[in-house]
Amino acid sequence: MATADRRNKYKVSKVCELLEISKKTLYSLEARGLIPPVPRDWRGWRTYDKSHLEAIRKYQESKTKRSTQEE
Repeated sequence: MATADRRNKYKVSKVCELLEISKKTLYSLEARGLIPPVPRDWRGWRTYDKSHLEAIRKYQESKTKRSTQEE
């Protein structure tokens, strides 16, 4: 994997850290189809990219809006 390409890829731990979510939440979003399919590297590890981060952020924003409207 080229260096530039590697900078645009994120492991599970980094995604969770950046978005302040748990692994369980991240895996749940994936399992429910709320984020694009996540490719895996040669070891079988998930490799997220910026499109996944944006999809998760949009989900978080919509969830916040829904809970605010219910109050």
